Amino acid sequence: MKELFEKIWILSLPYQDKRDDESHAETVLHYALELVKLENADEDIVIPAAILHDIGWSQVSKEESLKIFSGKTKEEERVNIQRKHEEAGVKLAKQILEKMNCNTEAINEILEIISQHDTRNGFISKNEGIMRDADKLWRFSKKGFWTDVKRGNRTPKERYEMLMEKIDSPNFFYSDSAKKIARKELERRRSEFIL
Repeated sequence: MKELFEKIWILSLPYQDKRDDESHAETVLHYALELVKLENADEDIVIPAAILHDIGWSQVSKEESLKIFSGKTKEEERVNIQRKHEEAGVKLAKQILEKMNCNTEAINEILEIISQHDTRNGFISKNEGIMRDADKLWRFSKKGFWTDVKRGNRTPKERYEMLMEKIDSPNFFYSDSAKKIARKELERRRSEFIL
C-alpha cells in the first residue's frame, strides 16, 4: 500500500469502527485494494474514499447509529441517520486529506463519493461504484456476516438468503468482480452454518 494511504489510515484510526463493526474499515480496505486491481479503477481515489467513508459514524451517537439495524426504523429516519454520518464524514475526511496535501481535484472526488455512499441511488462513476462495492462486500465477509446476524435478529440462513438475493438486484453492486467475490464469500458463510 502506498505511503500516502498508510498515513491517511493512521489519521483515520480514531474515527473508525464506531458501530459495533470491528474491522469494518480494514475489511472494506482489503476489498477496495482487490477491486481496484480487478476493475482497473483509480486507486488514488478509491483507496482514500474506502479508508474514510465511515469515519462520520464517530460523530453520531452509538444509540442512533445502531438504530438502523433494529428492523423497526422507518425508511425516512434510516436515511436521515445515514445522511448524518455521510455529512460528518465529509467534514472529517476533508480535514485529513487537506492535512496530507492531496490535490483539490482528488479531494473533491473523494468527498463526493463519501457524501452519499449509503444513500445515493445508482452510481456516478467507476471509482464511486468500486468503493461502494468494497463497502457492501463487508456484509458478505465472515466478520460482517456474523456481526449483521447478531445485530439484525436474523438466523444465518435468513441472512444468507437475503444477501444472495441482493447480489443481482439492480444498483446493488457496480462490478461483476464484486458479484463474484460476494458469491464466493456467501458459499464460505453457508459452510459455517450448515454442518
